[in-house]
Amino acid sequence: MPVQNEPDTTLAVVIPTWLRHRQLRALLDSLHQQARLPDEVIVVCRGSDQDSIAAVGDWDRRSAGSLRHKIVEVREEGHLPPLIAALASCEADVFCLIDDDAIPRRDWLAQLAKDFSDPGVGGIGGKIINHSDPEQSGRPSVEIPSRLSWFGRSRNYRPAEQAGEGRLPAADCPVGCNMAFRRIALEGAFDMVLNDGSAISYETDVALNVKGKGFGVFFDPDSVVDHYLEPRKIASKRGWNAQECYVYAHNLTYICFKHLPWYGKLGFLVYFFLGGSWGCPGPLTFLLGCVTGRPVSWREQFLPSMKGRLRGVQSYYRNKNGSRA
Repeated sequence: MPVQNEPDTTLAVVIPTWLRHRQLRALLDSLHQQARLPDEVIVVCRGSDQDSIAAVGDWDRRSAGSLRHKIVEVREEGHLPPLIAALASCEADVFCLIDDDAIPRRDWLAQLAKDFSDPGVGGIGGKIINHSDPEQSGRPSVEIPSRLSWFGRSRNYRPAEQAGEGRLPAADCPVGCNMAFRRIALEGAFDMVLNDGSAISYETDVALNVKGKGFGVFFDPDSVVDHYLEPRKIASKRGWNAQECYVYAHNLTYICFKHLPWYGKLGFLVYFFLGGSWGCPGPLTFLLGCVTGRPVSWREQFLPSMKGRLRGVQSYYRNKNGSRA
């Protein structure tokens, strides 16, 4: 049986959804199995998605209204408006975000409640177990937050840092499928400049904004959800393509220019503008690919990457006074 909720820290489970009523039903049903029940469930959808709205109503009837919940409708396009609308509607202390095609482990909320009992904790990024299409016979993959170096390169944790022993490791880049923030720390932390496509890396900007308010953001390896990846119903599809490459280059450039100190910006220019990576190449990576026989597509990778970088710099200087909600 679920234990009684602690009275001092309240938790809201926030579920943005779009045309996934079957997955939404499974997620809502799973919330009744949590060892620590949510104090509030917020489902964010568009008015045209009547199947999702009906799924919430059906779940409420089957559960006899045992969990307090609300439906928030949005009209504005993009990934961030639903989160902004959910935050405006949230009454709980902690905003726990999960994808509509994910299922949390039974102790997910109990673990988050324990983490947020420390008033200095502003955000927690958890572990995601990505389950591939059964027809592809692929093994599940693990996705966790990462750190950001002084010059804007993300790095993975060392094994000892993932063990979950002692103090939680600090995180800069949580994953939106499984992350939670203290509501007061999250206010004003969403930046609509990052709203294009699937808003790649917006989580990093949110975490750095929360840290800028004096809170800590950490990785908790014991906060786990299972992610059953479904095709996206938006223009930005799963998988790497020219549009994703452009958005990634734009958003990372904008975020690093916004948050890094002057010397970090210089290091970022060398690392990302000249070097880049195989997925988002700069001039040196492009030339290296030509020399080593690992060619990088001029049209699908290099040009979108460089255009995104330049547009990211423009976005930074155009929005230096802030475009947050």
